[in-house]
Amino acid sequence: MAEFNRNFVQEWKQKLAVDLMGVASVDGASPAEFRAMATALLPGVKSVVVMGRELYQEVVSLLQPTRQAGEAEPGELIKVHTDYVSGSLNRAVHEMSAHFRAKGFRSLPLPAKIPTDERFLKALFSFKHAAYLAGLGTIGRHSLLITPEFGPRVRLACLLTEAAVEPWGMSPGEYCLKCDACVRACPARAIESRGPDGPYAVNGFACRAYRQAGMTCAVCMKACSEKIARHQTGFLV
Repeated sequence: MAEFNRNFVQEWKQKLAVDLMGVASVDGASPAEFRAMATALLPGVKSVVVMGRELYQEVVSLLQPTRQAGEAEPGELIKVHTDYVSGSLNRAVHEMSAHFRAKGFRSLPLPAKIPTDERFLKALFSFKHAAYLAGLGTIGRHSLLITPEFGPRVRLACLLTEAAVEPWGMSPGEYCLKCDACVRACPARAIESRGPDGPYAVNGFACRAYRQAGMTCAVCMKACSEKIARHQTGFLV
């Protein structure tokens, strides 16, 4: 553990030029589903290193829920932007994985766009839950990770490793404002409430159908980001 302590993680965060880095342990204290997903991919895994990079506010602010047929929609820039951010994260998790493997620890880099079971819309591994356990943020009503640094404007990638890396612990705060801005903004009406005091759920099939119709989405990210920015500056409307 001494070799892979918090100083080690901070050094690699700077070396890889990522905006966020945290570590979640995979052990008996971990949530059962998280542990099952991790060990299914890498038996013997002890740590999950989560890396994140900011999605620029300038790009996210261009997202719109509708467009005319054939229109050049500025929100489409999000795809090029996320492709670039994802590529940099993919490089980062592979470089850190190579370091652990050189030390004799089996390691599995998981790319920013991980395979998903299209029948159930369930990814092979949940990056946002790993990030939550690594102390990087909390999960909002739109099911996105919300961080104190960038709100929901983040892209994630993960690294599973047999190395025992010092964990960073749970996130100290709750960053979802529970304002329902994402619910009101969703053009597919995909964010569903399970009662006035219950949790929210995202209908992934409704979200997918909207995007398959040719629309650029992630409008919930924009609405959340703008509401958090107004909250931080004291403008609550």
